[in-house]
Amino acid sequence: MHSPPASIASVIDARPLGGYRLRIFFVCFLIVLMDGFDTQAIGFAAKAMSSSLDIPIALFGQVFSAGLLGAMLGAFLLGPLADRIGRRWLLAGAIVIFALFSLLTPHAPTLPDLLLVRFLAGLGLGGAIPNLLALSAEYTPRPMRGMMTGVLYAGFPLGGALGALASSYIVPHYGWPALFYLGGVLPFALALLVIAALPESLPFLLRRGDSQHAVRAIVARMTGRPAAGDVIYVDTEERVRGLPFRQLLSRDRLAPTLLLWAGFFMCFVLLIVLVLWTPALLRGEGVGEQDAALVVALINLGSVAGTATGGRLVDRFGPYRTLPLLFVLGALSVSPLGYITQSLSSLAIAATLSGFLFGAGSSGLLSLAVQSYPSGMRATGVGWAMALGRMGQVTGPLIVGALLASGFSIKTIFLCSAVPAAIAAAAILFLRLVHVEPSTHRETRSQDTALPAALDGQ
Repeated sequence: MHSPPASIASVIDARPLGGYRLRIFFVCFLIVLMDGFDTQAIGFAAKAMSSSLDIPIALFGQVFSAGLLGAMLGAFLLGPLADRIGRRWLLAGAIVIFALFSLLTPHAPTLPDLLLVRFLAGLGLGGAIPNLLALSAEYTPRPMRGMMTGVLYAGFPLGGALGALASSYIVPHYGWPALFYLGGVLPFALALLVIAALPESLPFLLRRGDSQHAVRAIVARMTGRPAAGDVIYVDTEERVRGLPFRQLLSRDRLAPTLLLWAGFFMCFVLLIVLVLWTPALLRGEGVGEQDAALVVALINLGSVAGTATGGRLVDRFGPYRTLPLLFVLGALSVSPLGYITQSLSSLAIAATLSGFLFGAGSSGLLSLAVQSYPSGMRATGVGWAMALGRMGQVTGPLIVGALLASGFSIKTIFLCSAVPAAIAAAAILFLRLVHVEPSTHRETRSQDTALPAALDGQ
């Protein structure tokens, strides 16, 4: 007598995270850490690179933007590709692309060469991040997905802090090329680790139709006991027909997708402006260099804590209560920065709160994106949302520069930061009205009955 089909989502949800799934999560965390490391390292190495390569420092804005544009394009292109060919090998390939062009960065003698290698390195990282977010989510019990996504993405600001520390030691002692050699060798090792240690997405294997044996082997490693040989595992999430990107903009998903993109764009505008422009703006208001550096460090510290917390807040209170509140409170924290420059303690409190609130907002948005799309289009949905966030990172510094060139005062520019925060909050509030829950085809009683056999190997 054959056991009835077992929902793979129910198998994943029924057990707490064990060593096998924590290993998946840890490898993904290390990749996010490298993204943050690279983003911060290029900023700290820029001055030494300018002198060595005889490229004016003013032109390094183009170098930074090239990496961000590459990351945006990588998210646009490689996220949808992962939904069609699988996550594991594409993730490894994206990391190899990043590693290769990081190693080639010291061998780019001219500005066009440097722009090209940084663009291609960004392309690899941009494709890796939405892919690993989708893969880790598909091995995480649904009640924990928000929290684990937030903790995972906390690796980005933490990697930035490590990049700053590494740069401060490596560049003076070994020269700036050593920073990129390190940033290339470590990702190659991570790519090998992905191939050796990460499994393929279970929903992807089931969609392929000939992988019951591989699925049973993975389930056995998750549960620590052999899976029953006669159990047929099924993916009960909504089937995606046709190209995943077209489904993003289908009639039912068009409005939710556009609103989610608006939230990502505005949130990432604020995050990048806080880190890149706050030191210069505060210096323009008479704050000392060391005090301005301390304020930015506190923004980053608050962002690490907020990013790790945001997903858990979404799990606990829901995205439609949590995210608008985070963005409104973030606006109230960042807007007065230009008016409290005479008090370092007030600046420190406002900066830490700003970093925490917008960091929590960013990881909360990622958690919402991961949970908004079925597995067949999850990497596409997360990838395009991340791409809009990257677009915000490119656009934000340009907007602030344009405001300064137009004669806006620094106090007014800080006040204007409330505008993107308010738009992000409004987008999520409207999203609540039009959001379409992914169909799971509602597991039947027979699938629930099959679950003990699927877990126990009986």
